[in-house]
Amino acid sequence: MQTDLEAEAPRKRRDESGTQCIHRSLGVMRLLASSAREGLKLVDIAAALDLSHPTAHRILKALEEEGVVERVQGSRRYTVGAEAAWLGLAATERFPITAVAAPVLDQLSASIRDSVFLAVPSHNDSVYADRRVGTFPVRVTTLSVGARRPLGISVAGRAMMAFMPQRKIDAVLTQNSARYEPYKMTPERVQANLEDVRRQGYLCADSVTAQDRRAISVPVLNMAGNPVAAISVIAPISRLPEARWPQIVPTLRAAAQEISRDLVQRAIAA
Repeated sequence: MQTDLEAEAPRKRRDESGTQCIHRSLGVMRLLASSAREGLKLVDIAAALDLSHPTAHRILKALEEEGVVERVQGSRRYTVGAEAAWLGLAATERFPITAVAAPVLDQLSASIRDSVFLAVPSHNDSVYADRRVGTFPVRVTTLSVGARRPLGISVAGRAMMAFMPQRKIDAVLTQNSARYEPYKMTPERVQANLEDVRRQGYLCADSVTAQDRRAISVPVLNMAGNPVAAISVIAPISRLPEARWPQIVPTLRAAAQEISRDLVQRAIAA
């Protein structure tokens, strides 16, 4: 006669299998969201997520049927589908950071004349949620809204990481370690930058993803002191010499504080 534990075992395995499938599917979505617009091939997706080709194919097929993944026309590459965008719209009112930051970004861009960006944390990534292209003749236009980077790669990502709980920082450094290698970044270098941010309240560093690009970034903190975003000025290195930092950093700090205050007021009003 079968015991209750024996009867429960198959159900538990099915539940674990279903949960694993959800995690893998979200991993595929995040990977596609961080890829270039031309998308990724199945073989690249499988390799990046350590999946077998049949497993990756099953997940992609299911996501494609739901419309959250699409094939790039005329190729065997996959990219994020339109349905993912429509699903995301439902969350925008609950996370008003872009609406709150929009007028601040307008003022910053007009004042500094260089391109300014709003980044937010997303799992083990940072995502550019909004931007304003500067009026200065030499502009940074290659970074688009929605672009993702492993946390620790972008200057904004490091600015946000500095104020995360230590257990989160440790987890990100461990889980992103292999992802740092293509950028010639190391967990030790990231950790050193985090200490710089805590000490001075901002980070200025040259880009590891593009040549002749420098960024200054300041974190945006919530009431609990946790990072919800970062504001960055990104420009050619010649536009951000050290002599100009004393002009830009206080402006960025004031902008970050304004966004923080507005978020607090919205939270209280709600």
